[in-house]
Amino acid sequence: MRIADILDICVITVLLYFGLIWLKQRASRSLVVGISFVTLLYICAQRLDMYLTSWLFRAGFTAVLLALVIVFQSDIRRAIERFVVWSAFHAKRRPVASSQTTDTLIEAVRKLAENKIGALIVLKGKEPLDRHIRGGISLNGRISFPLVYGLFNTASPTHDGAVIIEGERIDRFAVYLPLTHNVKEGAEAGTRHAAGVGLSEVCDAFVIVVSEERGTISVAEHGALTQLSSAAMLSERINTFYDYIQPKKKSIYRFSRLRRNFGLKALSLLLTFTLWGVFAYRADTLHRTFMAPIEWRNAPSTFTIETPKPMEARISMSGIERDFNFDPTAMVISLDLAAIRDGAQDIEITEKNIVNKPLGLTVNQIEPRVIKLKAYALIAAELPVKVRMEKSLPKNLALTSVTVEPEKLRIMVPQSRREEFTALHTEPVDLDEITQSATLRAKVTMPELSRMADNAPAAVKVRIEVREIREKGK
Repeated sequence: MRIADILDICVITVLLYFGLIWLKQRASRSLVVGISFVTLLYICAQRLDMYLTSWLFRAGFTAVLLALVIVFQSDIRRAIERFVVWSAFHAKRRPVASSQTTDTLIEAVRKLAENKIGALIVLKGKEPLDRHIRGGISLNGRISFPLVYGLFNTASPTHDGAVIIEGERIDRFAVYLPLTHNVKEGAEAGTRHAAGVGLSEVCDAFVIVVSEERGTISVAEHGALTQLSSAAMLSERINTFYDYIQPKKKSIYRFSRLRRNFGLKALSLLLTFTLWGVFAYRADTLHRTFMAPIEWRNAPSTFTIETPKPMEARISMSGIERDFNFDPTAMVISLDLAAIRDGAQDIEITEKNIVNKPLGLTVNQIEPRVIKLKAYALIAAELPVKVRMEKSLPKNLALTSVTVEPEKLRIMVPQSRREEFTALHTEPVDLDEITQSATLRAKVTMPELSRMADNAPAAVKVRIEVREIREKGK
C-alpha cells in the first residue's frame, strides 16, 4: 500500500463519516434505504460489467450531483462554516461563563420550571448564529437571576422569544429561532421545543427549553431533544458544553473527540476499505506494451553521433491495473554517452535507462535490447566556401565575378572521414533576382556529421559583380 492509498482512504473515511452523521441527524429511514440500494446497484454494475446500467449511472452522475448541491446547500454551507471555525478556533478563545454565573443561570431555569414559566435560552457555541436567527433586541447585560427571570415574565410582550447568551453576558433577547422539520423530535413538544431543536440542527449551539405546560427542563443539542430530571443534570450538560467550547485539558479533549461517535467512525473506516477493495484495488496482473523514444545525454563535445535506427524502443511491463494510471508519453529511454569511444559500438538498454517509469510496474522486456551506435571523434579543418547558384541572370546582365568573405571556414569533421570533406557550399542564390551588383548574406550548408568550430555562425558574405550588356549599334 502506497502513501497515496493511505491518504485516499483517510479522505474518503472523513467524507463518509460526515455523511453518516448527516444521515443520522437529518435523513429519514427511507432515504437511507434508497441510498444504500443505489450504491449496491452501482457496485454490482461495475463488478458484473452491466454496460447499460453503468452508462446510465455515468450519464446521470453530473445531474444528480448538481441536484444534491441545490437541495443540501444549507448543509454544505454549514460544513464550510464549521471548517472555517475549526481552523480559527485555536487562535481565538471563546468566552465561557464562570461556575458562579452558571449556578445563577441554573437557579433561574429551575425557578422558571417550578413556576411553569416557559423559557428558551441559547448558549452560543463556536459557529455563528446570525444567519439562523431573526429579530431580537440587543442587551449585552451581565447574567443575573432577576434579569433572566424577568425576561421570561409572562407580562412582558417579548417573553416568547429566545435569549442568546455568550459567555458571562446576555447578548440579546426576544429572538426568533428556526423550527425543526424533524417530526419525531417535534411531535410530542410545542413550538418552543421545536424552535430549540431547529437551532441545534443547523449549528452547535446548546439550547435550554423550559415547558410552560409541564414545567419540565429539556436541552437541545446536535438536533436531539433530551428531558432532564434535575438541576444537577443540567449543570453537568452545561459544563460538558463549555468543555467543548474551551477544553481545559487538551490531551483529554483529544481522546474524548476520538471516542465521540466511535461506532460511526469505525463504520466509515470499514466502508472505505470495502469501497477501496472493490474499486481501487485490483489484484489481477496485467501485461501492457508501450513505445518510448530514445535520447542520449553527456555526449563529449569532441564527438558527433550518427543517428541510430530505430529511435524508439518497445517496453513491456506488468502490474496491477491502478499502477497503469500514468501518462505513457512522459516515458523516455535516456542513454548516458559519457564513456563513448570512436567507431561502431553496442549500447545496452536496461531498466535504469527508463525515465519516468511508473512505480509498482515490472519491466519484462525491452526491444531492441541493444542499440547499434556510431561515434566519430572530431578534428578541426579549414575548408573553402563555394557559392551554389541557380537560375540565370536577366538577359541584359552578365556575371563578372563572385567572391566570398571569408573564403574559408573552420569546422569540426570526423577524423576517420577527413578526406571526404573538401569544400563547403552555401544555400542556393537565385540569380534571376539580381538587377545590379550586390552583397548578399548566405547560409552555409553543413555536411552530415560536422559542425562549426567554436560555435561560429555558419554564414558568409557573397559579393556578386555584374555588368550591363549593350546591344550592337546602341
